[in-house]
Amino acid sequence: MNSYFLPLGLGLAFIVAWLTPEPGRVLGQWGLIPWMVVVIFLVNGYQTRLHQIAMDRGLIVTALLAIAINLLVSPFIGLFMATLSGLPDGAALGLVVMASVPATLSSGIVMTQLAGGDAVKALILTIVLNLCGVFILPLTLLVTLGSAGIVDLSPWSLLLQLIQIVLLPFIIGMLLRRIRALRPKPFLLKYLPSLCVIGTVWMSMSSSSDTLREISVGLLLLILLCAGVVHGALQLLCWGARRFHKIDRAEALALLFTASQKTLPVAIGVLTAMDHPVGIAIVACIMFHFLQLFWDALLAARMAPNRAAGADLE
Repeated sequence: MNSYFLPLGLGLAFIVAWLTPEPGRVLGQWGLIPWMVVVIFLVNGYQTRLHQIAMDRGLIVTALLAIAINLLVSPFIGLFMATLSGLPDGAALGLVVMASVPATLSSGIVMTQLAGGDAVKALILTIVLNLCGVFILPLTLLVTLGSAGIVDLSPWSLLLQLIQIVLLPFIIGMLLRRIRALRPKPFLLKYLPSLCVIGTVWMSMSSSSDTLREISVGLLLLILLCAGVVHGALQLLCWGARRFHKIDRAEALALLFTASQKTLPVAIGVLTAMDHPVGIAIVACIMFHFLQLFWDALLAARMAPNRAAGADLE
C-alpha cells in the first residue's frame, strides 16, 4: 500500500487542484506549505538511527564522490539540458532546482537494498548529501539560475530558509528519538511524510492552476526527456566513478542509487521560498520524481542478486 500511496496521492492532488483550485489556494495563502516541509524532515530525522552511522576511509571517499556528482555537477547538467532544449522559464526552473537538490530520503536506500547493495551505506550517503545540500544548494542555484537569468535569487535568504525548514527539523527529529516515552505509531511515521508531500503539491498546484491549464503534451514530453537525460547522466557518472575509486559491489550500488536520485520535498521547499510562479516548475519536479523512481525500480530489480547471480557492475 505504501508503494502506491504517494503516486496515487500526487495524481489525486493534481486532479483536485485542476477541478477545484480555490480550497488549496486559500490554504496555501495561510502559509501552510513551509510547515508541511518541516513535518517531513522532522519525521525523517526521527526515523534516522545514528548508531548505524560509521564512516571509514573508503566510505569517506565515496561520500565525497557522491557530493561531487549529486550536488556540484548535477545542477550544471540540469542547466545545460534546460538551455539546450529551450525549456520555458517555469519548466527550466523546476528542472534545474530538481537537479540541484540532494538525494531522496528513502527510495534510494530501498532501491539499494532491492538491488543487493549496502543499505546502511546508502543511509549514510543519504544523510551526508542532505546535510551538505542545505549549504551547497543556495550557491549552486545562484550560479545556475542566477547566471542564466531564469530567476533572481538571494542565496543567504534561501540558506536561512533551508536551515529553518530542513536542517533544524531533521536535527530535532533525531533528538526526539532519544525520548523513550515518545513512541509515535508506525502507521503515522509511514504515511505522514507522503501525506505532507501530497498536501504541498496540492496547495502549490492550486495556486498556479491557471498556468497549469496552458501546459501542452509536447512540453510534458520535453520535460520527461530532459529529466531522463539528467538522471541517466548522473548514473553513468556514479557507475564510471568505480574505475577511479575501487569499492565493492554493495557500496557501488549504494552510490549509484543515492547520488543519482533527487528529493521532491526539498525541491518543493526551495520553490516555495522563491518569489516566482511555480506551477510548471512543480510539474517538472513531479515528472522528474516519477521518472527516476520508475527507472530505478526496473534497474534495481534487474540487478537484484537473484537476477544478477552475483554479477558485478562492470
